[in-house]
Amino acid sequence: MILLIDAGNTRVKVAWLAPGASGRDAPPLILEHAELPGLPARLGFAPRRILGSNVAGDGVRGALERACRTAWGLPVRWHDARDGHALLLNGYRQPAQLGPDRWLGLLGLLRHVRDEPAWRAGAPCVLASFGTATTIDTLAWRTQDDGTRRPAFIGGLILPGAALMARSLAQGTAGLPLARGEPADFPTDTDTAIASGIAAAQAGALLRQWRLAADTCPGTRPPLFVSGGDWPRVQEELTAALARTDPAAARPHWLDSPVLDGLASLADPDGQAVAG
Repeated sequence: MILLIDAGNTRVKVAWLAPGASGRDAPPLILEHAELPGLPARLGFAPRRILGSNVAGDGVRGALERACRTAWGLPVRWHDARDGHALLLNGYRQPAQLGPDRWLGLLGLLRHVRDEPAWRAGAPCVLASFGTATTIDTLAWRTQDDGTRRPAFIGGLILPGAALMARSLAQGTAGLPLARGEPADFPTDTDTAIASGIAAAQAGALLRQWRLAADTCPGTRPPLFVSGGDWPRVQEELTAALARTDPAAARPHWLDSPVLDGLASLADPDGQAVAG
């Protein structure tokens, strides 16, 4: 087995690849940071290799490395935006500065979008991840000097996540609560007004990028993929806004962990990491 680890700011997701498998076939195992020392006990196998992504800092990274070395005597091979360039072009001005979760999520997106008719016909696609921060990134085809087409990351947004927006309003003002209401079209109380404003801001940012992506290839409807724990907070708002903008647009596709799928893309059949 090849163990895959996605260490996020709030939680850690874990999955695995069976020998010879091209992808994972089960939902990820989710652990809180405090549960990381017990990771080996939660698995029913000893992995051959371990691939990981980390945006949670040195403390979480160290806890995972200690757990893996103690249980199996294995190091964690941490991946970031320096890897996988044979699969995807990186359009960031300084490619190494692109966050590993964003980059690996886009590598994972490629695994899901490759059979989408719109993508195969030349349309771009958009991935929005609703976590502690919200990131909205776009892939598109780019023609090379030799005339071949390759998928490329062409850029994206970073903004505070929905929960972070709510906390910042509650902490940064004297009279506003930590909103827990449901969005409404015309809110008539403060809690709902905040929840609605947050959902509108998140959905508006995503709709902006979806429209811009569509403009890069006129006549297409970019496939839209979403992930992250805060997606339910904006799902209704975004779905309604997308339908108003283009009634023929497909509903967003949910991905439970594109980062883990990206890590799976970096493992060859023998379990070796493929570097960019």
